[in-house]
Amino acid sequence: MMVSPRMWGILLAVCAMVPLASSQGWFGGASATPKTETRELEMYEAVAENFTNFFLTAENWRIPGLPVFASFLDLVLTLDTCASYRRHQGSKKHPWLQVLFACMIGTFGGTTATAVFLGETPGWLHAGSSPIAFAIGFWMIFCCPGDLPYKMLTRQRWVELLFGYINSISCGHAITSWGQDNVLNNVHLERCGGSGPLMVLCGTVAGCGGGILAAWMHMGGATEDWAFSTPPVLKSPSITVRTAFMTSLIYYMIRNPHSYFGYGTDAFVSHNHAKAIIWLIWLIILTGAELLRVAEPWQPLTSFLGKVLQCPALLGGAPEDGIYEKLFGQAGKEHVHVDAILAGFGFKKDKQKAQGLTKPEGKKTK
Repeated sequence: MMVSPRMWGILLAVCAMVPLASSQGWFGGASATPKTETRELEMYEAVAENFTNFFLTAENWRIPGLPVFASFLDLVLTLDTCASYRRHQGSKKHPWLQVLFACMIGTFGGTTATAVFLGETPGWLHAGSSPIAFAIGFWMIFCCPGDLPYKMLTRQRWVELLFGYINSISCGHAITSWGQDNVLNNVHLERCGGSGPLMVLCGTVAGCGGGILAAWMHMGGATEDWAFSTPPVLKSPSITVRTAFMTSLIYYMIRNPHSYFGYGTDAFVSHNHAKAIIWLIWLIILTGAELLRVAEPWQPLTSFLGKVLQCPALLGGAPEDGIYEKLFGQAGKEHVHVDAILAGFGFKKDKQKAQGLTKPEGKKTK
């Protein structure tokens, strides 16, 4: 017997209604679905709470066995930074004070730059825990007999990965607690609480500013001579820079501390859960880049945004003829390369160029 399409529709609707009616107790029996959903929800909530508590308490981890408190996260970050510097040195040796200063910039440069923006003392100098941890890590990499810590960190892949995952906790706290939250709690901004752009900037710089400063001044260990130049990470942003900016932006949008958006402050999750989400993103990016070999985890998103905003990777250059030329013609094209007196980068003027007296190239005046 042939079944019409209409009958098929009725049968599918009945099949869909039966489990729904059963779950709602329409047939007189007790429903087990709400209890199952409740248990699953409780399980997810417990996992989320444990994950969040682990991240929050990690900020106060101490180096075991010391009579004084020293930050464990700062120790791991120092070891990683100093090992990177020594790896880039190769067989060369640099003066110890120069190495010390460069590694200090690479380790604490981000939070220090954030403190400069906010006009306050860098957080790592508020107590002795961070300097003590830095001193221990610096000695272990450069001065320890046998160079065991340096060799373990640079020759054992699992140790390097472990340090990367631990450093992701520092990155999460740098974006949130040491970056954006620091703006809200800043004494100079207590009347206005800062602004969205300032919070996103401070979160980004706190998360990756040390690397940017080190690259800007050639402090990475490859050369003994420092010099200011364009940071490579600005020409081609690294995964760390992109992740720092993206997570800083996401954290601000989740929290909405200034109520710029219509959904209110901390409308979706609590403040602490928002912090944990940022760490989770760092974990996902790290896993994708290191274990799954995803070269550019942010590439799909940045490419989409570039197309939506009509913003290519490279900007500037001589414009092509288009609508303007059709409307106004070619008039005034000869003045394109001459700045006005108060134009942005027109600080130094050439009289002949400014007056349009320059001769075409190849022709000489008598």
